[in-house]
Amino acid sequence: MALVEIKVILDFMCPWSFIGLRSMQLARERFASQLNFAVEFVPFEYDAPGKYPSEGTDWVEYCNSFGPAKAKFLLEEKLPRAFAIGKELGIEFRLDRRIVHTVDVNTALLVAQRHHVAERFAELTLAAHFEQLEDPNDTKALASRLEALNVAPDELLEALKDPEKEARNWERTQEVRPSLRSGVPQFEIRCGGADLCAEAVGGPTSPTYFEELVFSSPRYFEEIFEKCLSL
Repeated sequence: MALVEIKVILDFMCPWSFIGLRSMQLARERFASQLNFAVEFVPFEYDAPGKYPSEGTDWVEYCNSFGPAKAKFLLEEKLPRAFAIGKELGIEFRLDRRIVHTVDVNTALLVAQRHHVAERFAELTLAAHFEQLEDPNDTKALASRLEALNVAPDELLEALKDPEKEARNWERTQEVRPSLRSGVPQFEIRCGGADLCAEAVGGPTSPTYFEELVFSSPRYFEEIFEKCLSL
C-alpha cells in the first residue's frame, strides 16, 4: 500500500488545530485498509514568551485585548463558527477556558513523538483543554497521559527540567513561521511527491475564510487521500 506522509503544524491554544486534527482522523478511517499513514507533529506557539501570566488569560479577555472591532469579529463570528463546526465533529468547545503559553505541553508532545504516540497524545490533550478546561501544561496530567501511552513519566520530567526548553520552543516556532501559508494548523500531505495541501486559503481575517476553510471538513482530506490511491 502507498505511504501517505502527513505533517501537522499544531498550536495547542488554537481551536482550529483541534478541528483540523479531528477532520483528518475521521477522513483517514475510510482509507485505513487502502493506505499506510505516517503522521509527524511540529508544535507551534503563536505568541512570544511572556505575553501571558502564569495562570493564563481568560479567552474572552484575550479577544477583547485586540480592540472593539476585532473582538466583535472574534466573539461574534470566528469563535461561534469554530464552535459550530466543532460540534459537527463531536467537539464541545467551552469559552471559559484560559489561554496559556505552551512550552511544557509542546515539550511533552515531542517526548510522545519519540515513542510514536504523538497523535493520540495531541488528541487527548486538546480534548482535555478545550472540553474539560485542563491546563495543558499540568505536569501531573501530562505525565499520567504519557504513562497511559506506555511512555515512562521520568522521561517527561527530565525534559521539563531542561533550562533551554523555553528558548528551544520559541526557536522552533520561529523556524516554522516562514513556511506557514496562512496560519495554524497547517497540514502537509505527501504521497511520494509534492505537498497535496499546497493550495491554501486565505488567513482567518479573510472575508471568505469560513466558506473556504477546507481543513474543517473531513471531505477535504478524503479528496486528498483519494488522489493518493491514484498516484
